[in-house]
Amino acid sequence: MKNEQKRVDQSVHSSTESTNRNPGSRVFAGREEALKWALVRKLSAQYPEIGDRLVYQAVNEADALASLTSVPLLVLPSLAEEKVQTLAAWTAHQRFLRDCESAALAA
Repeated sequence: MKNEQKRVDQSVHSSTESTNRNPGSRVFAGREEALKWALVRKLSAQYPEIGDRLVYQAVNEADALASLTSVPLLVLPSLAEEKVQTLAAWTAHQRFLRDCESAALAA
């Protein structure tokens, strides 16, 4: 998990450093990144059946949606949780389909 977080962390930092030229936006981006990582850690712990990379991707998608609002830091946690819940349901459904398929093949 640490290697994956480090790999994700490096890709995130390289992309945010190049896009944030305004010093004021760097402070905002720093808070946003801290919130995103806190959400990834929290949601990864709540939904261990989902891989960390998928949780990170869901939080990133939620961040993209939140950035379209006037209060992105306020709506990001709710959007991220909703995205991860949807992902958890999809993962459970896929697991169910695999189990049914393997049971049908065994019969």
